[in-house]
Amino acid sequence: MYLRNHKTPFKTVLLAALAVLALPILSAAQTDYYFPDANQAEFDESIPSPQDFLGYDIGTHYTRHDRIVAYFQELAELSDKATFQVIGETYEKRSQVILTITSATNHQNLEQIRQDHLTLLDPDAPTLSPEEGKSVVALNYSVHGDETSSGEAALLTAYYLIANESDETQEFLEEGVIHIDPAQNPDGRDRAAHYHNSYKSFPPVADPADAEHNQPWPEGRTNHFLHDLNRDWFAITQKESANRIDFYHQWYPNVQIDFHEMGTNSTYYLEPTQPVRTWNPIIPEYHYEEMNPLLAEYHIDALDNLGALYWTKEVFDNISPIYGSTYPDIQGGVGVTFEVGSSRGLVQESNAGEITFRSTIRKHLHTGIATVRGAVSEKEQFFEYQKDYFASALDVANSQPVNAYIFGDAEDPSLTHKFLDLLLKHRLEVYEVDQTVERNDKRFEAGSSYVVPTDQIHYRVIHDLFEPNTSFPDSVFYDITGWSVVQGYGIQYNEVESDNFQNYQGQQVAELPERSGTVKGGQSEYAYLLKWSDYNASPALYELLSNNITSRVAHKPFTANVASGEEEFGYGTIVVSVREQDLSPSELHQKLSETAEAHDVTFYAVDTGMTPSGIDLGSNNIEPVEKPEVALVIGPGVSSYEVGEAWFLLNKHAGIEATKIRKPQFPQTDLQRYNTIILVDGNYSDWDEQAVENLKNWVHAGGVLITDEDASEWAINQKLVSEDLLQTFPEDTTGTPPRYDYEEQSDRWRASTIPGTILEADIDTSNPLAFGVPDRSQLFIKNSSLFLKQSDNPYATVAKYTDEPFVGGHISDENLDKVRGTSPLVAKEEGSGKVILFADDPNFRSYWHTTSRLFLNAIFFGRNLSL
Repeated sequence: MYLRNHKTPFKTVLLAALAVLALPILSAAQTDYYFPDANQAEFDESIPSPQDFLGYDIGTHYTRHDRIVAYFQELAELSDKATFQVIGETYEKRSQVILTITSATNHQNLEQIRQDHLTLLDPDAPTLSPEEGKSVVALNYSVHGDETSSGEAALLTAYYLIANESDETQEFLEEGVIHIDPAQNPDGRDRAAHYHNSYKSFPPVADPADAEHNQPWPEGRTNHFLHDLNRDWFAITQKESANRIDFYHQWYPNVQIDFHEMGTNSTYYLEPTQPVRTWNPIIPEYHYEEMNPLLAEYHIDALDNLGALYWTKEVFDNISPIYGSTYPDIQGGVGVTFEVGSSRGLVQESNAGEITFRSTIRKHLHTGIATVRGAVSEKEQFFEYQKDYFASALDVANSQPVNAYIFGDAEDPSLTHKFLDLLLKHRLEVYEVDQTVERNDKRFEAGSSYVVPTDQIHYRVIHDLFEPNTSFPDSVFYDITGWSVVQGYGIQYNEVESDNFQNYQGQQVAELPERSGTVKGGQSEYAYLLKWSDYNASPALYELLSNNITSRVAHKPFTANVASGEEEFGYGTIVVSVREQDLSPSELHQKLSETAEAHDVTFYAVDTGMTPSGIDLGSNNIEPVEKPEVALVIGPGVSSYEVGEAWFLLNKHAGIEATKIRKPQFPQTDLQRYNTIILVDGNYSDWDEQAVENLKNWVHAGGVLITDEDASEWAINQKLVSEDLLQTFPEDTTGTPPRYDYEEQSDRWRASTIPGTILEADIDTSNPLAFGVPDRSQLFIKNSSLFLKQSDNPYATVAKYTDEPFVGGHISDENLDKVRGTSPLVAKEEGSGKVILFADDPNFRSYWHTTSRLFLNAIFFGRNLSL
């Protein structure tokens, strides 16, 4: 009917038929290239190859995520060697999927195989027999969405393992269970695939200057909220990470591979990494000395057979547990990073000739298959290692002075709950505190505090979550060195160096408890109070302001009589007066109840403005809060990571519908509709004098400008603030210039950086930018070389690094000297407006909540600053 109704020409029908007949020929050609050692006759003809299913040769087009998913579904339908499952969904509604490949017999017994495998985590269980157990392998692709060769390799790898009928492949499936995640970052992958497909040429253009090889901002590396998902395994801030972490803990793979791409002029990187100096000291040394090299033998053999160049033991490290290749290391598995020199298009020139998309796919294909070969062949050693890893974790825990960690903050139940959620996602044993405990001037109340014993198989995870590392074997780092997460939450915690924690250890937390907000004291005819110490107070306040509910903020602390008795209310308490609203008392109570329930916060009803101590509710120190109208500048030259972090915080946490304005569009934008403008780290030098003058006039008219890192330096240099706040250090020109060996250049450069170091500052808790901060000791994470001087205005330096600021991570003595006495946060009044300068990223990777709280304060209370 279709042909008849549309009168399709006979020539078109004939060409279509010929194309279908040609598919086996195309398939054979693809097989010869991608599987040069395989016998065509060994492939099951009932299983369509990727090119048969998709209709094009792999490596000639970028495959959309939905087509990858469809192919995996087809394989699972056609073969009893594969099962398909959806493990979650991205922010853009794309499915996160896993294809599990093993023999048909194993599939019939898959749950029992999984349960047997998990006995490797139990030091008291018998060691799993290699004759009975199955080696578990995770092949994870495209965590960086624009490192696209790996997603195509996933298609071919799945096809080979299912369709190839050789004795070796059948052994793979009989002795192993292989999980393939074809796209850990589906949203980023589709962003990149669409771009490359839109700009590819016929024939392809290899010139590196061609548009195909140069993605526009923000590129496809990151997810929807522009987060690097490869740095999110430990902090678990994004939903994609939570989904894959949940799946990881269902299986605890023996081996996990993370497939990546690097610069076009590079060849192929695989582990092992550089000895000692790039190892995480909490991981057993023989992991790096024996297990990594054991698996690498198979990878090297595969690359040698292809005649492919490769390298090891350089640049990349295994220190931080934040990656897809290092998180398994801290969970008893062997994680490995693969990096292939990228074509970033179908073909691109390099300094050693043309790099084709097909060639990058083929390398990842063969190292992936080699991984399965190694994991199966060395199954016994991987079992023994995983068993020993968890047994040794108990030995290490018992050799340490810390027996437990206690945490919790009754004043900030939201962040306490959020941190508890993180621990449970990592499968840690956490227990309720069933009686109030006071330790080192900290009060841990029953019902809002928890204890984490160290005597458990995941001790090494506990260590890296709670303990800031302060010493490293060397100074060669690929990323952050201060990764202990609890410092970023800012909640109170304490080490317990005795067994007495068992006296207050209650029930184990089996699942994350539900929270419910409330209005304590019922309906009031006078006012309601909301503590700003609760991290969720900001979305609650924004909802009130969005509903035109007049809200005030207290600039001084006070006590108030509430239903439960006298209660303390600190800096930043939100006051909602009943008579100031257009709503009736009952309508206001209903709205506050809905807000409390939506954001899990507590409002306190009061019936008088007279307080037992501190300011009264009618004080001039309780000022109206203006609803934030926020613009966030984005686009070329601006850090996409920091844009994403600010966007995520404002959107997903605070519920603020910030306007994202592209940087080239900003000079033509009417700024009067915004009262807050955010410039994150970036280069704004392309704005002309008129654009700068417009911004300056906007600030002087009452706007709040918030900047960090290079944007702060730019604002100072453009005289958007009337004081030179840049702290510079003269170069040492005395004496003979140093002389170093040529090969030391890279190491010396890395040693001079500040790679995500945790530093302590003294913060003025009475300043509106610090409202809700529990005490004057505030932890910042420094990841830049910008240093701000203390302001001439004695009230403008909101925070100042202490004389001994170092808490954790790595920092050179020279840089530590520079940090001392500088400021991580300065606020300046300019005309009727304010400029708020952060020296570093306050929203670092969306888990450094101690400073994202300050960022939110700048948005809500920046207009209330009086300097």
